[in-house]
Parts: sequence; structure tokens; C-alpha cells
Amino acid sequence: MRTIDLDLNAVAVFLEVIDKRSFRAAATALGMSKSTVSEKVAQLEERLGARLLDRTTRTIRITEAGEAYRRRVEPALDAVSEAERAVSELQAAPSGRLRITTTVDIGQNAPFFAEVLAIYMQRYPAVEIHVELFDRRVNLVEEGFDLAIRPGAMPDSTLVAQKLGSVGTMRLYASPAYLERKGEPRSPAELREHHCMIMTSHPQPRVWTFRGKRKPIAIDVRPHLAINGFLVLRAVAEAGAGIARLPEYLGEPSVQRGALRSILDDFALPPTHWYAVYPSARNLSPKVRAFVTLLEKKFRTG
Repeated sequence: MRTIDLDLNAVAVFLEVIDKRSFRAAATALGMSKSTVSEKVAQLEERLGARLLDRTTRTIRITEAGEAYRRRVEPALDAVSEAERAVSELQAAPSGRLRITTTVDIGQNAPFFAEVLAIYMQRYPAVEIHVELFDRRVNLVEEGFDLAIRPGAMPDSTLVAQKLGSVGTMRLYASPAYLERKGEPRSPAELREHHCMIMTSHPQPRVWTFRGKRKPIAIDVRPHLAINGFLVLRAVAEAGAGIARLPEYLGEPSVQRGALRSILDDFALPPTHWYAVYPSARNLSPKVRAFVTLLEKKFRTG
């Protein structure tokens, strides 16, 4: 069994002195007397057999030994604090208000999102859930959101992006009547000769990207219909007006009913990965952790 004769309070005091660059300021922040702070640091130095701080009447300076010690002990102390927080949170029941944001498409049309919401509401009745749907990228911290559910690779940022899984890819769909009338395209380039219908909320709605042999193929389509709702887009496609690019979870039920057919499947892109995004893992509240856990389970089990 490992035993370490170490006063973690003394380590925390040492780090606070470095952070505040003052024994007096550290004492105020910790609610201790200045003499107690000095004593704690002196005890730590005695135990280590090294001087950690050089003191003058006005300033303090961290020594080379002190800096080496700080670099190694600070992450360890953070890990201890996080472990204690995690245990405490496991004992706490989720409560309060939970603000979630995701895309309009996922919020309105994806079955997994509604199912997770329903399970969460039944399991954690003390949580008041607020969901807001945006196709723009929301600033979680500035706009006060606890959690976002987002597609695609995450840009570098201070946010935590936890990979959930995929909900299928985007495919092209058209009705049997349309394909009989206009013919079925055999390559993405042939789409320029067809009635294409686009979703305007996408970043580049006129550019449809496909899997190529060596690199992706980008086709600039000429839209015969531009709209910002997938359900209307699917209904118009079922009516035989043209070719629509839809998420699989919306298109496949229509295929099973015989209302649509998927086309150019060999050129379909890989599935899109989805992420649970939140400001910080270190302060993840029980209400957010519980929702992310349900999302992870739903993506694993389908």
C-alpha cells in the first residue's frame, strides 16, 4: 500500500502564495493568518529539504526548485480536487435549470433527441429543461447555455467536445415518379441537369459534396427550390418535384413506404459524428453529466 506523509493543505497554501504573489493576499484568500501561511510553507520546505520561495520585505520569488515542484504538484492537486468533486456529484441529484441548444433539424426531426428528453424528464423531475434550436454556432458561455449537441469536427477552443456517435449520413432522394420522368443520375455531375432542392440553413446550401475515389467531389447545383425545413423538403420530393438531400433518419422511412428512392448511394459521404459540447469538464454539474450519459447510451444502443 502506498503511503505519503504529505500535508495537502500545505501544498495548497504554497500554490496560493505563488498565485497571489503575496503571503498576505494568500492568507486573505484562504481565510488564514499570515503567520499560519508562512508556517505552512516553511513546513513544506523543511519536509522537502529545499527552499521553494525567496522572500524579501516586499516581494517573493519562486526558486528553481519551487518552480519544478509547482509544475508537478499542481496537476496532481487539481486531480485530487476533481476526484472529490466527482464523488460529491455522484451523491447529488440533478436539479435546477438545464439550458440545451442544438440544430433546428436535430431538435425538430431526430428521434433520438426527443427520446432522450423524455427519459431525462421522467428520471429527473427536479430539472427544468430549456431547449433552444439554432442553425448558427452558439457561444455557450456568453449566451448562458449548459450544453450543446453539434455535428461535425469541433474547431480548436476551450470547450469540451465529447464524441457521441453518428446519426447517419446525408443522402439524395427522389420519388419513383420523378425518376421515371427525368431519369436517374448515375454520377454527381449529372445533377446539374436535374431539379435539385436545397436546405438553406446549411453553410453552403448550393454545394453538394460527395465521396470520390481520391478526394471529395463538390457539385454546385442549381436549386429549383430553396427552403429551410427538411420536412417540407421531403414532402415536396415525395410529390415528385425533384431531388432532395436529406438525413438518412428522415429519408429512409419514406423509402420503406415506397414514396422515395435513394440515389447515388456509392457517392454518399461517411456518417456525420455528433458531439456533446460543454464549457468545462472540471465544473460539470450533475444535471449536465446525467444528460450526456443518456445521450451516450442512446448513441451506443441506437
